[in-house]
Amino acid sequence: MRGCSESPASILGVPPISSLEEEARRLLGCDPAHGWPHILRVASWAKRILEAERLTADLMVLYVSILLHDAGRSSGGSHHAVESARIARSLLPAHGLQGILGEVEHAVLAHSYSLGVRAETVEAKVLSDADKLDALGAVGIARVFHTGCQLGRGFEDSVSHFYDKILRLPTLMHYPYSRRKAAELAARVEEFLGWWRSETGGNT
Repeated sequence: MRGCSESPASILGVPPISSLEEEARRLLGCDPAHGWPHILRVASWAKRILEAERLTADLMVLYVSILLHDAGRSSGGSHHAVESARIARSLLPAHGLQGILGEVEHAVLAHSYSLGVRAETVEAKVLSDADKLDALGAVGIARVFHTGCQLGRGFEDSVSHFYDKILRLPTLMHYPYSRRKAAELAARVEEFLGWWRSETGGNT
């Protein structure tokens, strides 16, 4: 099980920026749904997308974007992607990364399901796809119920969330590999929901 000690840099094959990772860990924590374990899973999906599609990407932009894309979730401010982009703007110059700030900010804003920013770069598209793949399949099921418990949401409302959002994610993928994997993972969610309906008498 990946915890809070592994680095997404090792997954992506880039030199780690330890000081920035420390900041990101502090902001994200080890919550399995949206914290550091999620960052590692997104990095793993990103690597698979890059390899499957034989994409040429700026790996440093991608690495930093993955590190910070959910950093604003704990801020309690506006939309988490907007807050995450604000955090990126505040952190990157201090770490000598002002040269990639625009690309990182765009990727962070474009990864969001609800914000409506269109991904225009390879890095933004890969982050968007990788983030959404982590919301599907067995991991996605665990995340929905884990987050539901944190929010005080009942089982029925969590099940509704699959229909309201999770099962729509495959239509938002940018790359063929992502679409294939999303279809496979969505089928697992559908199978689970079939079990749920059979065990609850069809109540969702």
